[in-house]
Amino acid sequence: MARSFEQLEAFVESVEAGGFKAASRRIGKHAVTISGLVAKLESELGFELFTRKPRSLELTEKGTELYNYAKSAMHELEYFDSKADSLLNGIPSSLTLAIDPSLYNAELIDIYNQLFKRFPTLDMKILSGDPLLIRNWVLTGQADVGFSMTTLTQHHELSVAHAFSFAITMVAHPQLDISPSQVSQKTLRRLPQVSLNYFHELGLKEVHEISHRITHCTNMHDILAIVKGIPSWTAAPKFLVDDDIEKGLLKPFTLDGGQFADWHAEVLWRSEKTVNDAMAFFIDRVLAMPKR
Repeated sequence: MARSFEQLEAFVESVEAGGFKAASRRIGKHAVTISGLVAKLESELGFELFTRKPRSLELTEKGTELYNYAKSAMHELEYFDSKADSLLNGIPSSLTLAIDPSLYNAELIDIYNQLFKRFPTLDMKILSGDPLLIRNWVLTGQADVGFSMTTLTQHHELSVAHAFSFAITMVAHPQLDISPSQVSQKTLRRLPQVSLNYFHELGLKEVHEISHRITHCTNMHDILAIVKGIPSWTAAPKFLVDDDIEKGLLKPFTLDGGQFADWHAEVLWRSEKTVNDAMAFFIDRVLAMPKR
């Protein structure tokens, strides 16, 4: 026989409150009603859940075993109701984001947290990849929204919005034989460089690659791990390397003739796709991120 939500609630609250009277105050029903619901549940189960004493209730062994199951069943019923309400009100049921790991920061995690709270029944998937892979995922419908470093290219099927910009700084392994200022391109050509692979794939190597010896990676975190462990250098977002510079794990330097221009992040989605509430929520908050 199916157990009602009210019966399970009365049982669980009585356990947690320590009695029918205390449970009645938490639920907002009369103590006699709570006692009756528990008694009916016991009758249907065929065994007692509580040993009733003059001034207290004591869970039986079987009651103890059933308590966690009853609580889980309540949560499932509550989730079912929330999901049904979401469908009734046209609230998005799923969201797939494609994220460039080079842009991970505390604010992005906070946006995820806000999404969970704003859409409690939302099934969310987060894919990680380089900017070209992210663009492909969005184009093919495998992701609803992409967030990546810019590719400096436009596709007629995509809507693209510029997110925050960020400064680029030159950093090297502390033991690399290099001065902290006015390093010439001639010097850098003989030293190992680590660079983003998508620069190479987009034909931007003439702008971003100087060395004769280059290692390509798909994201900045892998690049920085290499530069911190192997004598080499790279150009990196300043917000990603400030802490490592302060700790002495990376050595900053300047390039003779000027630095790299600021770079920026971008948010993208298919132009023909209707932007639902969850997509709009994510897009708006990413675009509100301040300049780094």
